[in-house]
Amino acid sequence: MRADSIGYWLKTERETRHLSIEEVASTTRIPRRTLESLEEDRFEDLPSGVFVRGFIKAYATAVDIDADEVLARFDSERPRALPPAPLATVHSRRRYGALVLAITTFALFAIIVATFSLVRRAPAQDDPIELSSALPCRVEAAKAERSYCGPSTIATLTESSRS
Repeated sequence: MRADSIGYWLKTERETRHLSIEEVASTTRIPRRTLESLEEDRFEDLPSGVFVRGFIKAYATAVDIDADEVLARFDSERPRALPPAPLATVHSRRRYGALVLAITTFALFAIIVATFSLVRRAPAQDDPIELSSALPCRVEAAKAERSYCGPSTIATLTESSRS
């Protein structure tokens, strides 16, 4: 960092006013890392020139320096074309976010379908037991001196009901 650079000048003005970088970050709502990049003249780590100008103006206002003077100095010093921020990281985050959203949506849909099918198939526990079909079987089992109702009892019942 050069002693006559914009970043060095901003840092010196901030320190002269006994302000910490956290105070400036809190006042401007600019992340600390961005302010440190400004003070260290690392413009390649920052977004495009329009944003850098906004950061510098907010920084100057927070430190109580004439913003127009700071911007004029920045314009005279800055490289003619600041490289744009890399977009690859933005796109990869979007793809990852879309994938998470798709998986979450599919999982939620699967849970809803599974719950619906289980509720639909489950027998109602409040339904009364059908006794009309069990009663003749027990009567016939008692007549035949058996303790259960099996297929032979039903067959006997149907044969005896025919006679």
